[in-house]
Amino acid sequence: MVPTFDVRANSFGFLRLMFAVLVIVSHSWPLGGFGQDPGRVDNNLGIFAVEGFFALSGFLITMSGSRLTVGRFFWHRVLRIFPAYWVALGAVALVFAPIVWRTMRGLTEYLGASPPPTGFVFLNALLFQNQIAIGDTLTGTPVALMWNGPLYTLPMEFACYLLIGILMAGRVLTARMVAVLALAAWAWVQLAQIGALGVYDDRQAKFTLCFLVGSLIYFLRERLLTLKPWLPLSALVIIVVTYLTWGFHLFGIVSFAYLVLWIAYHMPFRAVGRRHDFSYGLYIYGWPVQQMAAYFGATELGLAAYMLISLAGATILAVASWYLIESPVLRWKSADPMAWFRKTQRVSA
Repeated sequence: MVPTFDVRANSFGFLRLMFAVLVIVSHSWPLGGFGQDPGRVDNNLGIFAVEGFFALSGFLITMSGSRLTVGRFFWHRVLRIFPAYWVALGAVALVFAPIVWRTMRGLTEYLGASPPPTGFVFLNALLFQNQIAIGDTLTGTPVALMWNGPLYTLPMEFACYLLIGILMAGRVLTARMVAVLALAAWAWVQLAQIGALGVYDDRQAKFTLCFLVGSLIYFLRERLLTLKPWLPLSALVIIVVTYLTWGFHLFGIVSFAYLVLWIAYHMPFRAVGRRHDFSYGLYIYGWPVQQMAAYFGATELGLAAYMLISLAGATILAVASWYLIESPVLRWKSADPMAWFRKTQRVSA
């Protein structure tokens, strides 16, 4: 059996959804005060999930880049990332944090809190998390003050988009060039692991490597994603052995990125997430919901109950985000963002 390399005929949507759920599950331990995220400190369950996201993204974004113009490519990426992200920032600053503030002292002085709610929206608007707190809201929670921790990965993701866009603009979006960059990213990970770059856990390096492995697999999909059980089984063995012993960041992380893509084309859940993708909403709302749940005492019900309450709340917001923001905005993908500018130029001329 040879898989159909049509993105609509695979389980990418299901895997994205599962990875978003795993991020919330993983964060339930620290945010609920139940200990550290499960798994190794340098590659816990949440990091695994994000690495899976990046591997899928590398494949899909490269597929998009191979079919679109540079301008259209970036227009699609902006529409997918920014509108829902901006609304999520606003939801924290205008809804979640005011509720917490009201329980502490009333709303009269909320806008004058330090750091202010306006800063949370405007200083973070370009993806970089320049302000993580709003006043002293969330004081007393296990992870105090931080309103949306996972958002730190979004500029890393967009940096990968920029890299693909640059390769497109230079007409060098090829398997050979991506392989060279993937090798460089792999070397970057190894240098970080020994502290040569001044940091021992460079997540940008790991995420970029997973993205580029996904990108490379897009070019080699006919050879690597056909049904050859020995290859994915070998990858699984490498992942397990290196994760439990030594060498995960040498061999296991590449094997994991490959296995995610192989599974995506051989799992039977092909209808999940095809038309309605709630994974991004789960990702950007999971942490704020978990913080609210922790603040109002859901952790006292135990880990399992806290986890389920968080997942339920995040799912409601993710569905709302998809239907009210993400899906309507994506209808503009076929629009020409430069049409108005060109029309204005013709009129002025």
